[in-house]
Amino acid sequence: MSYLGGASEGYEAGMLGVGMAYTDNVTQAKEWQRLKEPVLLPIDPEARAFENDKIFKSLVIRDSKQHTGHPFVMYYNAKAKEGGYESIGMAVSDDMVNWKRYGQEPVITRRKGICGDAQIAKINDLYVMFYFGAFWKPGAFERFACSYDLIHWTDWEGKDLIAPSEEYDEQYAHKPWVIKWQGTVYHFYNAVGKQGRVIALATSRDLRKK
Repeated sequence: MSYLGGASEGYEAGMLGVGMAYTDNVTQAKEWQRLKEPVLLPIDPEARAFENDKIFKSLVIRDSKQHTGHPFVMYYNAKAKEGGYESIGMAVSDDMVNWKRYGQEPVITRRKGICGDAQIAKINDLYVMFYFGAFWKPGAFERFACSYDLIHWTDWEGKDLIAPSEEYDEQYAHKPWVIKWQGTVYHFYNAVGKQGRVIALATSRDLRKK
């Protein structure tokens, strides 16, 4: 399991990076064992300019085709000191313990605001990266990009997948998690509006109809 960690109290305070933890039984509710050191930090010698302030949420997938030459691929949010924008970066590993950055540039960025919280789904031969954008236009909203090799991504240029439209998400509609079950796509996301911060749901068909 990859996770976001830091040593300072407060929201997104101090240095933040990615740690790894493991367990021998995922069915038991017990403490996981953590690697002694973070696997990615913004002060690493190989850290790139877009990730030299903070590193946030990560997602690890197993790539059986090894498009990158490695079986494990990580996508993660990263913040730059200059400009303060957040992008989605990429790292690879052979063992999930030792990670190295992949490429010199982020895979998704607007060089302003936020692009973050990637989730990868596969539709036939196409990989789809769901992510959220914020502040490069008003509010926060759900987006996606597509790739055939997990390396080169084409960002969707059309309208947002989900944008603020209800009282409960009128401020932010962001942080996606998308699944397909019994023919219906369920798009869970974090919503901020008149009900505070909640988990909301959008679906590919109207489930309220009988």
